[in-house]
Amino acid sequence: MKNKTVIIGGGMAGLSCGLKLLEADQDFILITDSVGGRIQYSAEAGVNFGAYFVMSSYTHAKQLLKKGAWINPTDSCFHNSPSDKFAFFSWHTIKLLPELVRFLRALIEFSSHYQQFKKRCLTIPLNKSLTADPYIEKLFSMQALAFVRERKFEEAAADYVSKFAYACTGANLEQITALDFLNVSMAMITPIHSIVFDPKAVSKKLESNLILDTITAIQPQGGEYLLIGDGGKTYQADNIVVATPAIVTQTLLGLKEIREASQIHVFHVKADLKPEYQKQSMNLFNYSSVIMLIVKQLDGSFLIYSREKEVDLKQVCRNYELLNSVSWEKAMYVRGSAYLEQEIKNNLFIAGDHNGLGLEPAAISGIFAANKIISKESEKHE
Repeated sequence: MKNKTVIIGGGMAGLSCGLKLLEADQDFILITDSVGGRIQYSAEAGVNFGAYFVMSSYTHAKQLLKKGAWINPTDSCFHNSPSDKFAFFSWHTIKLLPELVRFLRALIEFSSHYQQFKKRCLTIPLNKSLTADPYIEKLFSMQALAFVRERKFEEAAADYVSKFAYACTGANLEQITALDFLNVSMAMITPIHSIVFDPKAVSKKLESNLILDTITAIQPQGGEYLLIGDGGKTYQADNIVVATPAIVTQTLLGLKEIREASQIHVFHVKADLKPEYQKQSMNLFNYSSVIMLIVKQLDGSFLIYSREKEVDLKQVCRNYELLNSVSWEKAMYVRGSAYLEQEIKNNLFIAGDHNGLGLEPAAISGIFAANKIISKESEKHE
């Protein structure tokens, strides 16, 4: 049986695409082996092992998520070393206030541009959305560290902002773009909450449109596409939306270049933290530390994030009990500024976080693909 559209992948991009097509009463199926993708929420533990927070400005991502507990970014301790640390509100902060003010001004300027950029990306290809605003276009290809130096808040970035960016991405300011850096830094001035995700409720919305399978190959076939599943089952479609992680997309489509991914490992522990890590609910570290973040959960347990799998948690814990751990060998595709076209062939779309960091850009890329398909189908019937 042929479907008008097949979406491959059930993460934020694929689900957002599917819900948009469902809303428009379009014929489609969504094929995935995991509803939620890299959103890995444990209802039993009440913690997120994948994407951790949602910003209040994530208009489109919030269609699939519920807000959990409010996260207070000011309840943080920033560590240069075990003996060199400072709270968000401290004399150290006051000393760097002029630089922090320049950082705040940069975020406010970015926010006004970025909101318009997001709106354009719903209906206009990313490359055209970028060129429509030279400010955003510059940030897309600019190194984050270069932006920090240009705007003269290098010391504040080293002591505060880069640690927050590292906790979110597993990368340093030389490895990510200024656009991704500013996007994730918006969490320091925008209300953020932990994520609650219900895969059963989302699956129920999709109902018969959802198929659990893994696509191993895509073959053009006389103006259409033939997809081959893991067990040999085949699917046919006029339109394909490949909404898989970038490395899977690269393999399926034979792409030459994608961004490099950071590696993040998450450890859920009951722990007695060392004294220097006990006062604030979040502890953030610089890139010289393999431990990126410690964040306290509502039940008093902790999530500890590391960029290495084999890490000695006794660096930060006097004693601990490991409750669970999840490893993301390819966590987020944030290193470099490689660009992927969203429609790489006629009626073959790519959606996901390949070109931009975060749940919201991924959701928007899925909605863009859906809008293009809806528009093309509408033109056929005019």
